[in-house]
Parts: sequence; C-alpha cells; structure tokens
Amino acid sequence: MARRRFAAEFGDWVASLRFSGFTVLTVGLLVIGALILTPTFSTYVQQQREIAELRASVALHREQVAQIDAERLNWQDPAYVRAQARGRLFYVMPGEMQLSVIDDVVIPAESEEQTEGRLTHIERNWAREIAVSTLLAGTTDASPEQLLGGASGTGGAADGADTGQTSGTTATTEEGSG
Repeated sequence: MARRRFAAEFGDWVASLRFSGFTVLTVGLLVIGALILTPTFSTYVQQQREIAELRASVALHREQVAQIDAERLNWQDPAYVRAQARGRLFYVMPGEMQLSVIDDVVIPAESEEQTEGRLTHIERNWAREIAVSTLLAGTTDASPEQLLGGASGTGGAADGADTGQTSGTTATTEEGSG
C-alpha cells in the first residue's frame, strides 16, 4: 500500500517537471564536458602517481650517494685504510707478526682433553710418497673408471681389485710409511 502511494507521488512529481530546450541543452553540454574531461583527469592522476614514484626514487638515490660519499671519506682516512688492509688483505706493520687461525675449534671449558706442549711431527718421506704414487698410477692395469671409482670405494686399485704388481707396491708403501 505504502509502495503504491510512493510510486504515485513520485510519478506526480516527475509529471510536474517541465523540460525546456535550454535544460536539455545544458544537461547535454554537461554530459559532453564530463566525457571530454574524464581522460584528461585520468592522465593527470596517473602523472601525479608517476611523479611521486620518481621523487621516491630520487630520494633513495640521494641516500645511496650519501652513503658512497661517506665511504669515500672513510677511505681517505689513513687509520681506516690501515684497518682494512689488516682485516681484508692480512697486511701487518713492519716488525709485527701475524698469526692466522685455521679451522678454529672451540673447546668447551668443561672438556677433559689435554693439549701437548710440543708440536706433533709425522715421520713421512714426502718425496718417496710422490714417487710411489707416480709409479703406481703409471703401471696400473685398471681403467680410468675403476681408478675414479676406487677413490669412492667402488672398486679399483684402492680396494685390491688390481693386478699383483700394484698390490705389491701398495704393501711396500704401507710397510715403509711406518
């Protein structure tokens, strides 16, 4: 019921409106103006977005330039250059001795291991080891695949799958290395 009454009142209101030629012309000009200005406004908004992105990029690049300038100033300081040479290139001043730690092992404080006061010396004749290795490589009958596989434990000279001559040399090497 209320719906019909509202529809009737709305219909009466619309019927009471009178459209003149001037009103139609004005509405038409407004619609055409909106259609003409919409792409321009869209372009304006897009350009403003690009300008904001470019300003952010310029600010980022200025920060990077400032960092590079600060680093350049550091490199002009002799103390900084000396510290970098010590740290990166392992340079030392005349009269100093540099000690480098290789394979640093951290021993816990509650460890029961004791260290010796003297250096450990392994008795091995390196020249003889090179000669034996060269002769062994030159006199073997194993294929390269067997030799490469022997290093990983899948056959070859290291596993004893070679000729008697090679295994005899290996036995001599084991006796001589002590």
